[in-house]
Amino acid sequence: MNLVLAICRAGTLAGAARELGVNHSTVFRRINAIEKELNVRLFDRRPTGYVMTEAGEAAHRVASRIDEEVHGLSRALVGRDRRLEGPVRITAPDPVARRLLLPRLALFCREHPGIDMHVAITSRALQLSHREADVAVRVTRRPPQSYIGRRICAFRFCAYASRDYLARRGDLPLERQQWLVTDDGFDYLPASVLPDRASVRIVFKCSDTTVVVDAAKHGLGIAPLPCFLGDAEPDLVRVTAPLESLTRELWVLTHPDLRATARVAALMTHLVGALEEQKSRIEGDAG
Repeated sequence: MNLVLAICRAGTLAGAARELGVNHSTVFRRINAIEKELNVRLFDRRPTGYVMTEAGEAAHRVASRIDEEVHGLSRALVGRDRRLEGPVRITAPDPVARRLLLPRLALFCREHPGIDMHVAITSRALQLSHREADVAVRVTRRPPQSYIGRRICAFRFCAYASRDYLARRGDLPLERQQWLVTDDGFDYLPASVLPDRASVRIVFKCSDTTVVVDAAKHGLGIAPLPCFLGDAEPDLVRVTAPLESLTRELWVLTHPDLRATARVAALMTHLVGALEEQKSRIEGDAG
């Protein structure tokens, strides 16, 4: 059933393979074997991907119901666990995990040696209901309504550049500057700062925020960065005030069924305290 659900969600064999952690040919063989055993076609093969047939839609409904019941049982059992031991899964974006959380997580692990920490470095939406993570630290405008947690503070951005770059090009208007962004960088170029996006020149793009920071330090251009990240770099200076149109919120979240789990509750309390201590850095007041 997990295979059918994965194909339904992804719409392609490649996407299902990534979700399941197997290769493309394995998914291809398994779905063909399932259809042969059931003597029914679950998916129409089209150039754009796999589309559910009527039988596939029925299988999807049943598989979804079974999947939710299984994960619901898992959450209910874990939620009764009063021990400060066992695994706990946390997810956070890379710079937040690396710069804000890691030193505090090290302290938490020393205080609770029976807890095993599993960290997923990602910004993508993980399913807390499926226990892909127990605790999520997220930068968002609005957290999912199905989760519970604590809002820490505003999460602000500024544009940063090196002194060397500004000495060479600092007299140019922002729309004529060279920009450095992450792969979703256009979300970090607000219309209030760059009204004519068509003329913006992005000279460097990378999926790793820390590499974008290094590129800015080497004088390649201007980079929109979280304030806590840019302000910590002595080789960078602010080019703009905090960009309010980019402001998000920082949240620590979990699933309601897990809030009574001792190790999850302990980690939530620890993370909230650790992040609130750094509120001025995150909100950009330190700059």
